[in-house]
Amino acid sequence: MGGAMPQASAASMSDLQQRLEQIQQQMAQHKADLADAKKKAEAAAALEADLREQVNILQGQIAVLKSEIAQVQNNIGEKEMQIDAKTNEIAIQEENIEDQWSDFKVHMAAMQELREGGTVAMLSAVTDLYQLLTFSEVMQDISVRDTEILTEMRDAKAALEAARQELEEEKAVLVSQKNQLDANNAQMQAKQSELNASLAEAQLSAEEAQQAQQQAQEALDSDEMNYEAVQKEIQKIIEAAAQSQGSMSFTGFICPLKTYSRISSEYGYRVNPVTGVYKLHGGIDFAAAGGTPIYAAASGYVSVAGWSTGGYGNYVILYHGSMNDGASYSTLYGHMRSIVAKQGTYVTQGELIGYVGTTGNSTGNHLHLEVWQGRSNASRVNPRDYVPIPHN
Repeated sequence: MGGAMPQASAASMSDLQQRLEQIQQQMAQHKADLADAKKKAEAAAALEADLREQVNILQGQIAVLKSEIAQVQNNIGEKEMQIDAKTNEIAIQEENIEDQWSDFKVHMAAMQELREGGTVAMLSAVTDLYQLLTFSEVMQDISVRDTEILTEMRDAKAALEAARQELEEEKAVLVSQKNQLDANNAQMQAKQSELNASLAEAQLSAEEAQQAQQQAQEALDSDEMNYEAVQKEIQKIIEAAAQSQGSMSFTGFICPLKTYSRISSEYGYRVNPVTGVYKLHGGIDFAAAGGTPIYAAASGYVSVAGWSTGGYGNYVILYHGSMNDGASYSTLYGHMRSIVAKQGTYVTQGELIGYVGTTGNSTGNHLHLEVWQGRSNASRVNPRDYVPIPHN
């Protein structure tokens, strides 16, 4: 089982580990806050985009409607001009009828005078029957023609009145159309005002959601900085403890899994299945069932045992000291379902340190194993050159 830290550093290590647990709890809460803020920001942005599209569509409809109103108004103007023209024609026709009626009355008076007082004179002047008949026919033609002209003018006036009435009816139809279009336009304008108000609210909500998301991200960034700072303090204590117990050495590694299904990814450059970025895959991935026990590949101090901010999920780092080749080594175990090893303790080779999982940036249950020369992942090496990997 894991050994204890030297007594001098036990209290400070306990305080730091407690602080790490507090930070991890804060990180979990801030991650939940961030996820919630992102969801709200996305929903607010989607609503804003939808309302903006509705406003644009409605503005287009209003523009078309205004064009129709302008066209109908123009048609009404044309009808009014035509009505005015017909009204003028009717007035002229009425004057003509009045003049013709005056002439007709003069003719009728003259004819009446001829009938009453001029018949004897006409008979005394007529020399034969033909002249008499001709005179009578002329008088009759004048009367008939005056009547026909008067009738024609009255018929023409009636036709003009009918045409004007038809124009008035057509104008009334256009006015009704315009009134309906005006009503539709008023409804659309009211709808646009409502949409603009809703859009303003949605924009405000989107801004507030983005601000909340930024605040949650800043809080999480602060947690991660604090987490890294505490980790460094713990590393200092571990290094001091290792030095106080003399130099650490080991002879080699064992495979950290007793059973696994296959090697799902080798050490080397590849396209990351989660991020899609082409970069170095700094370890070997053992595909295994979730909950498969993970054992220490060599004895050493537990430098890290917790949650990774860099995508490893639950992970453990062991510092093993120097091997017989003269170099010092560390191993990393990533994406654990759960961690057994305690930070700052000493574990022996083959000791249980955790269980296979798929936490962090992972697409399935597996153990991600890295081997470092020294204490930094900047000096990662191919685990196959150091760790015996049996064929399953």
